[in-house]
Amino acid sequence: MWTGWMLVVVSLFQSDAGGASGWSSRVLLETDRGLGGVVIGDLYADAPGNEIAAVSANGDIWFLRQEGDEWRSQRVHTAGGELIMAAIGDVDPRYSGNEFVGVGMVEGEEALRGAGQALMLHRDGDAWRGQTIFTDSHMLHGVAIGDVSARSAGNEVVVCGFNHRVTLLRQVDGAFVPEVMYVGDDRQKIVTIADALRERGGLEVVVCGSDGRVVVVWEEELGWRHEVIFAGTVGQSRVAVGRTGVLIGGDDGEITFARRVDGRWTHESLGREEGKIRGTALVPTGDHLGREKLFAAGYACRVVELRLDGAGNKQSVEIYKDEKPLHHLVAGELDHGGRLPELLTCGHGGRLIMLTHAR
Repeated sequence: MWTGWMLVVVSLFQSDAGGASGWSSRVLLETDRGLGGVVIGDLYADAPGNEIAAVSANGDIWFLRQEGDEWRSQRVHTAGGELIMAAIGDVDPRYSGNEFVGVGMVEGEEALRGAGQALMLHRDGDAWRGQTIFTDSHMLHGVAIGDVSARSAGNEVVVCGFNHRVTLLRQVDGAFVPEVMYVGDDRQKIVTIADALRERGGLEVVVCGSDGRVVVVWEEELGWRHEVIFAGTVGQSRVAVGRTGVLIGGDDGEITFARRVDGRWTHESLGREEGKIRGTALVPTGDHLGREKLFAAGYACRVVELRLDGAGNKQSVEIYKDEKPLHHLVAGELDHGGRLPELLTCGHGGRLIMLTHAR
């Protein structure tokens, strides 16, 4: 029996654009504050499948889990300041299962001044306990969990923020020890961990920022190295990495796709939205060719699928339209229905939306 969970009265509808593209949308959570970020992962090892976590402008952390055809939500913690992004993974050997890490402000809402924090939740029976594992001089805006350093066992936490730094947090004897991996020329917005450089073994860190650069960072014997994937004239605030390349979203609405070809990066513009991009995602199609579908979302209040045919023709197909600007977009497996992985988006309207493909 799960206690403390509220049944979310969800709506299921399909817009004309969604119907044409085969995507339907479902409201999983409605709050009275904007939702900055959402993440998919296994929060409960004793329950099947993945769960969802979302964070809000007032510091609320929401966990959602599926029971049958319904989704139930629980506000498990409230931080002292706004949380903007989150990650799920096994980062602390003292606790069983995965932990949750959210990043944002120590106090108040997003600001250029004011201390930032990384807050970790671990499961304690039926409850979740919170502790601040890192504070910084400015807001922390991005977070990822993965194994990127050979100098420690297991996963590390990587955060980035408004003091221009990307910082690795390594768990040592019950404490998280910070190590600066990279310093940009402006605020660093989003960090992800992926296999971006397939010519080398292991995983890398990919980060983008207001300095216009998207950078891949990795560890070698003499320390951390980095390479520029893309450099734009405006801020680049969202990045997603897949098997086929790196999908980048800019503050001018430009969506860029970067591919690794013969040891260098090539770039192609896939289109421009009428507003800042605040989410990019690559979804495997499941075919034997390893192809991926490309998606973006942002202040234009919509989620689009970006299509490129063999003749080089480009098309943006709207698959969801919201009333308020969207702030995040992720892909992951939630219903195990044999279709494409689901998309989750959220934003200023305080609604968490799941997008599901019909086949």
